[in-house]
Amino acid sequence: MNLKKIFSKQASSQGERVLSLISLLLLFISLIYLSLGFYDLLITENRAFDLFSRWQEQQYIYRGIYPYNAMKGSPNIIPEIGVIDSGGYPPWAFFTGFFLFPPISWELTRLYHVVLNILSLVILAVFAYQIGLPYGRHQALFSLTASLAISSHKSTLEMGNYAIIINALLIIMFWLIERNKNIWAGLIFGIAMVKPNISALYFFILIIQKRLQAILAFFLYIILGSINIWIITKLTPIYMLDKIFGQSKYFADKGYSGIHLFTALGFDPKQASLFLGIIGILVVTTIIYLCRNYSLLNLFAICCVIGRVFTYHRIYDNPMLIFLLLAIINITFENTNKLNVFFLILVSLTLWLPAIFIDFANLEFIQLIIWIIALGHLLIQGRRGYCK
Repeated sequence: MNLKKIFSKQASSQGERVLSLISLLLLFISLIYLSLGFYDLLITENRAFDLFSRWQEQQYIYRGIYPYNAMKGSPNIIPEIGVIDSGGYPPWAFFTGFFLFPPISWELTRLYHVVLNILSLVILAVFAYQIGLPYGRHQALFSLTASLAISSHKSTLEMGNYAIIINALLIIMFWLIERNKNIWAGLIFGIAMVKPNISALYFFILIIQKRLQAILAFFLYIILGSINIWIITKLTPIYMLDKIFGQSKYFADKGYSGIHLFTALGFDPKQASLFLGIIGILVVTTIIYLCRNYSLLNLFAICCVIGRVFTYHRIYDNPMLIFLLLAIINITFENTNKLNVFFLILVSLTLWLPAIFIDFANLEFIQLIIWIIALGHLLIQGRRGYCK
């Protein structure tokens, strides 16, 4: 069948039926991934490990103790909370933690995060539907189901990680930027910075677009949030910074990204993290500046790919690539040709295939290469005027 009969605005009735069937299949896949993920998040014992670690950390904050001072062997350990065995979150993340982790039990926290993640997925669904709607209702439904069918949604939910929630915050930031609500965009971005390895690079969009009000609101949030935590814990910024940097080996040893490649070559994890962090900042700044007139969706796609490659991540962070997927979907609808459809299929498979298959086949670094090449293709299409 001619590709234009499926994906383009001029899709035939037969093409629309095919697209509807694909969307129905993706919806079925989404329901499987999400059902399994939410079950683990809410019910399964010994799951939601990340969420439990963050809950532990916030309980120490409520008691005026810096959580990374309650690690193994510390006299600060409170038995009913437990030993802290992770680390690396900045002080303002604990300020945001007052919203993400209200003073409730661990069991209620699991339920609370089910609600937060459902709301976040609704925001994602609305955003994806809007991306496809200018090309037709069937295209909008495909865009929606394609975004929900990301296999790492299951991994994120079963670990109780923030990726889905942060995506929703970045989407809200996207909407606010479009409407020039810069102060609110900056505040929402400050909240999204609860996990900087996902959201930090989006800051350069605010810089390149000279959104000074958003930048000021962002800095106001993280500075006041950090001061609040420093006062509560009675510790200095330098002390906390040293603790955060000291955790880089903990992250680098367990993730897969450019950092993991460098550590495999014998680099010290701290050096690899610092080196690739600097390179990532230079790369994203250069690309965003050169592409400053591209669509906002393309700028978000740039940030998510560079962030995924150049900073620490694990497979449950892959939902952050939603902006790449939607940007590729957008150019395929706008200019349906074999090359665009090829990249759509390629990127989609890297995100839709079950995580266990990616792990079993050792495809992690092939994923990284595909995402980088797909971003390059997207930027070339942008120069030709196909990316709106």
